[in-house]
Amino acid sequence: MIIPVAIGTAQAFGAAISTISFLNGVLHILERGVLLYVLFHIIVMRPVYIYVLAHEFVHVIATWICGGKVVSFSVKPSGGNVVTSKTNFFIELSPYFVPLYTIIIGGIFAIMRSMGQGPVFQSEILLFLIGASLAMHLVMTAEALRIQQPDIMKSGIMFSYALIFILNLVVVIAVFSIIFADIKFAEFVRQAYNYSAHIYRLVYAKILYLYAHYVKG
Repeated sequence: MIIPVAIGTAQAFGAAISTISFLNGVLHILERGVLLYVLFHIIVMRPVYIYVLAHEFVHVIATWICGGKVVSFSVKPSGGNVVTSKTNFFIELSPYFVPLYTIIIGGIFAIMRSMGQGPVFQSEILLFLIGASLAMHLVMTAEALRIQQPDIMKSGIMFSYALIFILNLVVVIAVFSIIFADIKFAEFVRQAYNYSAHIYRLVYAKILYLYAHYVKG
């Protein structure tokens, strides 16, 4: 039963996000990136090809990580397809919780900041692109999940949706921990574990109560 983990992770996510000051200039740059993408998506076009390219490439990376081989790879404006030598839930679901473009841009941002190089405007552009790319991933993924995806059906709808929800929150916090000093990824993981464990204990206690009063007695 993975639902308590989803609830606990959401609680930890809310606690982590609440540490960011709304007066933070970095947050405003990210918000502009998100807003611009949403407007572009609604008014101009849906970047299907760009999203599908990342989606299928993440399938490839996940396959390599799991020791499999890619038999064929194709991406078209109407959709994409990857045939691999092996499959599992990680290979099938990873594109739905791995925002490839955001991770690449976030990595560049982290390297620049650690080296202390580059003018301020370059950092602002990267932050803007992190917001826009993350918004694209979340919006396009939400749209993709409205359709009966074969990847989702193979792993089970409830399990897949819950896992995708959980890991998207984890990835967002991982990216934000690079950007915001107030967000500590390890603390987020600890809180997610504690919240989830607390919910499991409540559920277990409720089951024992129902069993004692309505089944056994």
